[in-house]
Amino acid sequence: MKRILLITLFTMMTQLTFGQVALIKDSDGWTNVRKEPNGNAKVIHKIYGGEVFWYNSESTDKEQDWISIYIPKNKFSLGNSDPTEIEGFIHKSRLLPLDSLKSYTGTNFKFNYEIKAFDQTNRIVGKQDDRWITSIDGRPVWGTDGDFPKTEVNNISVEINGLNLEVHKVFFSDIYECDNSFSVYESNGTFFVYQWNSDGAGAYQIVWVFDKSGLKQRLVGSII
Repeated sequence: MKRILLITLFTMMTQLTFGQVALIKDSDGWTNVRKEPNGNAKVIHKIYGGEVFWYNSESTDKEQDWISIYIPKNKFSLGNSDPTEIEGFIHKSRLLPLDSLKSYTGTNFKFNYEIKAFDQTNRIVGKQDDRWITSIDGRPVWGTDGDFPKTEVNNISVEINGLNLEVHKVFFSDIYECDNSFSVYESNGTFFVYQWNSDGAGAYQIVWVFDKSGLKQRLVGSII
């Protein structure tokens, strides 16, 4: 019964991801997203260099030229639209899986969460069936399976080339059960911080995208 309730809960409050994270490789700096898996199909969107999205990792194992991808409608994963993603196809030659990049080991980029114990004081909590937590202060609850989170993010510090970049609270007030274990990648001056977070059951992926001007994208999603 709990599993049924949790599936309903996640359907209501999160977007679903369908595989792995990728960006594009294209000398033009952008790639067409098509409605159907062929080069004559209608163009429904364009993806630009440095943007991350989900792709169907299973389809890359097959002998086919087009890959299913899922692009968030809100580049910071803050939207409440249903569905929360655009589904389309790109040619597999344009796909660059994020984890195919070499891990960044330099010192010009620094990222760190300041984490504290979750505080319930004066929080506005939404519940389903008077039990399962569906929102906190009007925001989704990433990282739990319907219970109160144990930890929350108090601040995020980011530094590029010695300059501190501000990350507004709105971008971390809905993510919970974070830690400072993550992978960092770099491509053409853009940095990608990738990790899984959870309380053991409410797992989600998050990708932070930064360049020297600041936060460019936040990609958040769960796999059920």
